[in-house]
Amino acid sequence: MKLLFLPVVLFMMLLTACEQELPLPSASGTPRIVVYSELTAGQSPVVRVGKSKVVGPGVDNGFDLVKNANVQLMTKDGSLVETLTYSKDSNNLMSVYSGTSKLSAGINYRVIVSVPGMKEAIASALIPPAPSVVLHDTLRTILNGRPVLRFNFTIAPQPGVHQYIVMEALKQSAQIDIYFTYNGVRYNKAENEDLYESVKNQPGVVITKDTTFLDDYLRIPVYTQDENADNNQIGGLNENYNSILFNQTYKPINTNFYINATALSSSPQEANAPKGRVLVYVKSVSNQYYDFLMTYEKVKRNPGLNSLIQAIQLRNNLVGGLGIVGGSNQILYSLYYDEL
Repeated sequence: MKLLFLPVVLFMMLLTACEQELPLPSASGTPRIVVYSELTAGQSPVVRVGKSKVVGPGVDNGFDLVKNANVQLMTKDGSLVETLTYSKDSNNLMSVYSGTSKLSAGINYRVIVSVPGMKEAIASALIPPAPSVVLHDTLRTILNGRPVLRFNFTIAPQPGVHQYIVMEALKQSAQIDIYFTYNGVRYNKAENEDLYESVKNQPGVVITKDTTFLDDYLRIPVYTQDENADNNQIGGLNENYNSILFNQTYKPINTNFYINATALSSSPQEANAPKGRVLVYVKSVSNQYYDFLMTYEKVKRNPGLNSLIQAIQLRNNLVGGLGIVGGSNQILYSLYYDEL
């Protein structure tokens, strides 16, 4: 399963939240550039670009792909870092533009997206300092009748910094290729199955494995029992979330973070999860990106709130367009439960 990027899912939910079928007027208006990017310290920039559609009869709620955008990454003072390159990705719901530079904490980056015939879209995001995290222990247990893996974290405050903490978990798929060397020649087992079966037990045949982690993710449901988590204001402590969220000022956060254990292993006893590794993130993010993730959790809980009477405002920091550019600095824990 491809990782569902939050803006795509959220924008579609906002468009389809009302189940009552209403007649739509003929399409009119101007499409706008839609942008989503999480700029992460230590990683190369990736910006996803789409084009909004004017709502009308027979118009679906997806985005048009944009293959001719000019996407520039700059510092806020106007210095060009690099112009991002379009990357063909048929599995993505938005067009992907990527770069090669490494992003740094403490820098306020600006993303400028230009598409011929459309209004330019601009957004800025500060990458915060890395969170100070101590993982005390992990434990398999049961939470509200669900098998979970519990993490006990302490997240220390940064002097003079208001931190916005986000915790998430993903399962990243892996591709395992088996190779064998016969008479000095290396073969791929999948492409030479008959030869492999005939020579695998012969002396001198060397069999090796090569693991490649794919750009393919499954989001793992996560839970909290911490009344200080902002999730407690969204849907309570007995529901699953995409992210656990803390608005941290000056006190240390000591909390238990739970992830659904059925996705840990690909064994039939636990789930039909893809074979790969589990990624657990503790992130410090920019404030507007934090508000965006909070909005997503609210809409995911009850898309019916998005009505003409009771609307949830989607955080948008694009001037001239729609979407979000956020800054992130993360601590990553990689866990291996599958035999790779």
